[in-house]
Amino acid sequence: MRELELLKNGAGEFNIALNDDQVENFRIYLELLTEFNSHTNLVSSVEAETVIAKHFLDSLAIGLAHKEINLNQQLSLIDIGTGGGFPGIPLLIAFSSWKLCAVDSVAKKLEFIKILAEKLGITNRIEIVPARAEELARLPEKREGFDLAVTRAVAKLNVISEYCLPFVKENGYFVSYKAKSAQSELEEAQNAISLLGGKCESVLKYSLTGEEQRNLVLIKKVASTPGKYPRRTGVPAKKPLVR
Repeated sequence: MRELELLKNGAGEFNIALNDDQVENFRIYLELLTEFNSHTNLVSSVEAETVIAKHFLDSLAIGLAHKEINLNQQLSLIDIGTGGGFPGIPLLIAFSSWKLCAVDSVAKKLEFIKILAEKLGITNRIEIVPARAEELARLPEKREGFDLAVTRAVAKLNVISEYCLPFVKENGYFVSYKAKSAQSELEEAQNAISLLGGKCESVLKYSLTGEEQRNLVLIKKVASTPGKYPRRTGVPAKKPLVR
């Protein structure tokens, strides 16, 4: 399948070498995503090249952060608003020692993740949690319990930082996948990030086939998040932390 060769080559550009078994897992992922998307809205298009570029490769762009984050160690990862599994599941396929907590408030989407995990044989490395981030972050076993928090296309940076940073251990990272608006969102979110115990280390720019510029915003957890954050369910989105 020509598209899978594009996946392998594209991953290499992000410093990730996929073996044949991993490429086969992405093929299974694409097949199940196509089937499931016929009755549950997970992605806007299941055309193979689109899924591989906009979802699989975009998720693997974290490989560009290898100088800031040691990606070759065993890491615990939480994906907030995982939807169709992006970016968490592609990362779990690519990094065989990582463990994932996949969080979404939509039960149908998590049903897809459950079936996918079984087909890929990764159920021992994934916890599937139906919850709102604001509520989950209050649980002692989840709060500041992860090396990495990731999210893609969920909310503006000042909002999503309040969802994600409470989950990150000190010296861990929150990695936000953003489009061309990343810089303006970052300027707006600087105060929120600081209040939540984070510090933006860098913004890594990249592009995908036929896509405009994308950005990885790398936020390091430099201090513990104050106990009053995140605020109660719905408040971060309605009243974002501002400058």
